[in-house]
Amino acid sequence: MSAYQFIKCINVFLIFITPVGAFANDLTLAEAEQIALHSDFITQKLKTRAASLGERAIADGQLPDPRIKFGIINMPVVSFDRSQQPITQLQFGLQQSFPRGRTLHYKSLQTQAVASIDEALAFDREKQVLRSLRNIYLDLYLNINTESILQQNRDLFIQMLDITQRQYAAGRDNQHDVLNAQLELALMDDRIAEITGAKDIALAELAKWIGVLEAQRPLPTNFPELPPLLTLDQMLSDLQNHPLIQVENAHINVNNQRIKIAEEQYKPGWMLDVTYGERIGNSVDGSSRDDLVSAMLIVDLPLFTDRRQDKRLAASKLQNTAAHYARSDRLLELRRQVEKEYAHWVRLKQRFELYKTRAIIDAAQNSESTLKAYQNDLTDFTTLMRARLTELNIQINMLQIRINHAKSQANLLYFARTAS
Repeated sequence: MSAYQFIKCINVFLIFITPVGAFANDLTLAEAEQIALHSDFITQKLKTRAASLGERAIADGQLPDPRIKFGIINMPVVSFDRSQQPITQLQFGLQQSFPRGRTLHYKSLQTQAVASIDEALAFDREKQVLRSLRNIYLDLYLNINTESILQQNRDLFIQMLDITQRQYAAGRDNQHDVLNAQLELALMDDRIAEITGAKDIALAELAKWIGVLEAQRPLPTNFPELPPLLTLDQMLSDLQNHPLIQVENAHINVNNQRIKIAEEQYKPGWMLDVTYGERIGNSVDGSSRDDLVSAMLIVDLPLFTDRRQDKRLAASKLQNTAAHYARSDRLLELRRQVEKEYAHWVRLKQRFELYKTRAIIDAAQNSESTLKAYQNDLTDFTTLMRARLTELNIQINMLQIRINHAKSQANLLYFARTAS
């Protein structure tokens, strides 16, 4: 087997064959996902804010703090003698207000609903992190393997240049073939430089999610594995449980509690006042004056509701209707995205199968037969170069299609019910 044939087999091997395992230090996709999830500050912020609102919900359900009052009433302004008048009292009192109906209960539920918004947003953020990380990881895998394919083919182009130079020296080829081989080698170097730059960009993007040190670790040679997809109908059905829909549901729940709070405002609120009055001095008959205790109930009377309670209730109901519209629109948009991405995923799968079963095999056979024909002086160097470039481009295109198919699958996994 010639060096040309051996390197060509290696190229096909890299695309189709999955090695048994990876080195211990290799950065697998699953490990990169876990590092990114644990390192994302936005997810941590949302979860912390949800926990904060959970604590506030407990506080929102409690009665207002009681108030203590202290004072003196009916003090003579001339003598300032507390014992002079029987109506003079030193008072100590306690007041406790009770909001209308079950307002506090519904306010607590409303705050809990707001907390569930952040919980759903945190879940959605985790799915976004996974989607972004997977796309970046696949881009890096593509660039690394494309660079490897180009480097291997560069060695072949060097050999072909050497062959044309020797045949030109022997009088078999003309100078045009030598110049053509040199030009193709220069273009190959340019492609390698371009893909190296793209690889560096992908590394920088990956480092943003998992850190510079982790991003510098080598990737396994086996193709990254992603969780399997459900059927299109199952994915569309599961959209009801998507975190973005849960966010809209939580907004509706918030508005439902706001409606209930508005309805409670038609009920009276009340406040209890208990006061102890201390008196000093003696009565006319010489006995000491008794201390006094008073209790009062203060009630709010919602008698005129047309300009306040009615308007607030109407506004709450309209806001809730708007929230239902927002959920319906969000669901339609998610369905559109899933159907579009799924169609893209199916087409890429078909294209990859076409490349794997036909294009790559035909290109390899054409390149091999053209090489034999060139060695036997049955074709020219330009035809050989064209056949070799066609095979190279098909190898790279097939890898690109396989990566795009995996990236489309990663995008579809964002719409799955779980965080995978």
